[in-house]
Amino acid sequence: MAELNFHHLRYFWAVAQHRHLTRAAAALHVSPSALSIQLRQLEERLGHALFERRNRQMVLTEAGRIALAHADTIFRTGQELVSTL
Repeated sequence: MAELNFHHLRYFWAVAQHRHLTRAAAALHVSPSALSIQLRQLEERLGHALFERRNRQMVLTEAGRIALAHADTIFRTGQELVSTL
């Protein structure tokens, strides 16, 4: 089984926060097309669509909401580690 790519997870997390691909891409300093490719790779890895694209907004699917809860925990734990050390 291939490991989870945490860069893909960080990109997903940013899009979920911004709810907009272009804004998230700008915040991450990547192109929207590169970000879209990374999201697609994460969705393929997980086997589920994480967003529904409605107009220009990115709306989380049920799988996306589950993934976001895990991503929040992962990144919060990482920040706690940095703060602790």
